[in-house]
Amino acid sequence: MTEEPRLKRSLTVFPLVVIGLAYMDPLVVFDSYGIVAQLTKGHVAAAYIFTLLALLLTALSYGNMVKAFPKAGSAYTYAQKSIHPHVGFLVGWTLLLDYLFLPMVNFAIGSAYLTAAFPDVPHYIWIIILAIAITTVNVIGIRLTANITALFVTFQVIVAVTFVGFVIYGLTQNTGSGALLSARPFYSASLDPALIFSGATILCFSFLGFDAISTMSEETIKPKKTIPLAIFLTVA
Repeated sequence: MTEEPRLKRSLTVFPLVVIGLAYMDPLVVFDSYGIVAQLTKGHVAAAYIFTLLALLLTALSYGNMVKAFPKAGSAYTYAQKSIHPHVGFLVGWTLLLDYLFLPMVNFAIGSAYLTAAFPDVPHYIWIIILAIAITTVNVIGIRLTANITALFVTFQVIVAVTFVGFVIYGLTQNTGSGALLSARPFYSASLDPALIFSGATILCFSFLGFDAISTMSEETIKPKKTIPLAIFLTVA
């Protein structure tokens, strides 16, 4: 009998978290901030807390399913094994659309920023470059993907930390609200729970992609322990 083909198990918690953050694109918070700030009347922080609590419960659910079915396939495998193969089939196609649309959104956002920085280069050129570059890295191998992804995530973290530094400096110079610590983003007299819920539905976009970690169960060392921890840490 021929041995069943297996993927090489090389991923640990840190590379998985990095890959999960790359799927989520940490800087996407800047894209949705203005819309949610208007919708929630300035209570973006409150909406994020509500979203985070909901997504952490989802992350725990994924973690439990990974322990039950430590195989690649994510929601497709879980639905197929725990409910019915037909349900798994539908979930699988839905999941495929998610992984198709998510890169398209990232390419569109990335090309928008690059076009703003380099207006002489056509919009579609940046989309083609981004698509070819990311596809090439993924085709070469998972280890290279993890390393390149770590560079991208590190850059995004540096940008985010720098932005926070400027914000803190501005607040200490009495710009904006003029207070470094304030409860207003979380609660004020104008807080409307219905608007918070509406804002949370948009902010879920900031978390899209964390579940992709579960598709790497067969490339992960001790997946029953490592994958649930990586999923939870990525969302948190």
